[in-house]
Amino acid sequence: MQRPDIDPLLEPNVERDPLVKEMKRAPGSTWGWVMGYGVLLVLAALIVLLNPLVAGVATGLILGVILIVAGVAALAAGWTSLSSRARWTEILLGVIALFAGIFAVADPVAGALSLVIAIGFWLLVSGVLQVVFALKAHHDKGWRLLLGALDVVLGLVLLFASPATGLAFLAIIVAISLTVRAVFLIQLALLLKRS
Repeated sequence: MQRPDIDPLLEPNVERDPLVKEMKRAPGSTWGWVMGYGVLLVLAALIVLLNPLVAGVATGLILGVILIVAGVAALAAGWTSLSSRARWTEILLGVIALFAGIFAVADPVAGALSLVIAIGFWLLVSGVLQVVFALKAHHDKGWRLLLGALDVVLGLVLLFASPATGLAFLAIIVAISLTVRAVFLIQLALLLKRS
């Protein structure tokens, strides 16, 4: 019996997952498709580990789009009346995110090699700005200082790592994400096959 205070979508037991219950009721056998998807993700993780440049290009494109969206959202937030706490911080961080995103999307091959430097520079500048504005802020000072300091440290690490090392770390992160998802899907497929 599931506790009422636990969100069913966050249920760690695959057998109690609402999606699994629906798939069991679906007509025909769905386990083969789920298994195939899981195996494809394992292969994708291997490709990413064997060729970090592929992971760099793909991640560069995805990150570029995310930064563009985040930059536009930060600019919009900076111009609203709701942003009186840190209006200029939001606008400045939005402009930086927007330029970094456009750079990453404009040339993904060159961006893959310089992605680590671009992200490191963006983290360093935004972290320094967050720390400076946090010292002057009256609200959320501790969180702003913590997040700013973390961005500064990550930015410095990426700036002083070689691009090849940075791409290797990027590839490892992407491969881990794909592998975890693949393991879940393969476990789900085996569960569906048994039922």
